[in-house]
Amino acid sequence: MNKLILKAAALSILGLSIILPSLYAANSSVIFKDQVAVIMYHHVDDEAKSSGTVTTQLFKDQLSLLKNKGYQFITLQQFKEFMQGASVPHNAVLVTFDDGYESFYTNAYPILKSMRIPAVNFVITGDLEDPLASYIPSMSRDEIIEMTSDTNFIDLQCHTNSMHQKLPDDSAMLVGRIITNGTKETEDEYKQRVLSDTGQCVSKLSELYPEPIDSYAYPFGIYDKLSSQYIQQAGMRFAFTIVPEMATRDLEPLQIPRINAGNSAISPEGLETSIRRRVVATNHPFNEVPLMDTMSQLGGKASLTNKNQIQIQYQNTTWVGSVNSQKLTSLTGGKTINLQKPLYMKNNVVYIGLKDLETAIGVQIVYNPTVQSFSVRQTPVIKK
Repeated sequence: MNKLILKAAALSILGLSIILPSLYAANSSVIFKDQVAVIMYHHVDDEAKSSGTVTTQLFKDQLSLLKNKGYQFITLQQFKEFMQGASVPHNAVLVTFDDGYESFYTNAYPILKSMRIPAVNFVITGDLEDPLASYIPSMSRDEIIEMTSDTNFIDLQCHTNSMHQKLPDDSAMLVGRIITNGTKETEDEYKQRVLSDTGQCVSKLSELYPEPIDSYAYPFGIYDKLSSQYIQQAGMRFAFTIVPEMATRDLEPLQIPRINAGNSAISPEGLETSIRRRVVATNHPFNEVPLMDTMSQLGGKASLTNKNQIQIQYQNTTWVGSVNSQKLTSLTGGKTINLQKPLYMKNNVVYIGLKDLETAIGVQIVYNPTVQSFSVRQTPVIKK
């Protein structure tokens, strides 16, 4: 009984040590609020060389710089609550790892524990059967139990049971169809395969870890409508992609973006800059925007002729309208859209309603208050 009391007290202290930095940082500069920078790692190792590997020193330096700059690290549970409407600290960061490599236990975990930084690792549970047999050694059951028993801020979630691989046609196994002896699996067989694999992942982790297993990282960041639907049916409520954007509540919870941090070329300062460049204000401080400047920032073009005719070009679409008009017509398809607000000119600058511009070019436009510019919110990698 005394041992149980001591352990409970220790875990309470660890939990408090996570909360206190948030309170201390309350007076630090607010870089962003009401959004989360979800950062992604794979392998932490001092000898291996790959695009998905960082050294222990670089890993520690990245986290130290973010912490010193006033970024506040949150748990997966805090993130899930945020997606459902709860608040998070300003400058919130969620640390994630993919693949369940043993280097997380041997190299990353000691740093995370000493700095009191929460993290979640998305595990390929099929590797639990023989952890040393995988190309890069994986965590064992005992190592997972040790981490989750000693702390209350390390989470383990699903990265498939045995579908983190490519099929012969180079499609991701999660979205592709298996061909056996020349016969392609049926749609029902595919559905059952995804449901079964996800169920096995949940079952194996639930034996080791008492918290809900309801989060998933797509292998290679690739998924489609059906695979997303099926993992949800198997109990997944949140799923993470590799799209480098900030996470906000307006996103689909099965399409959560992540910013890559796990590359040896990403310096601590480079990671912080990468986060700052992706800060968004989805509730724009503007109703109208200067058309020419905004289109230039979005990678398109807008021009005005001598007859006050306006032309908007974005990717393969061209729209035309005129000053004081409330309509835009497509030159490529002849389609006309009615604008909520008329185009207008002020001090030789043409303005358009922000929502009208989003409708015309077919994208979500986000504003970065840090660099005071607009950008197109990227969409996850979807295999059709």
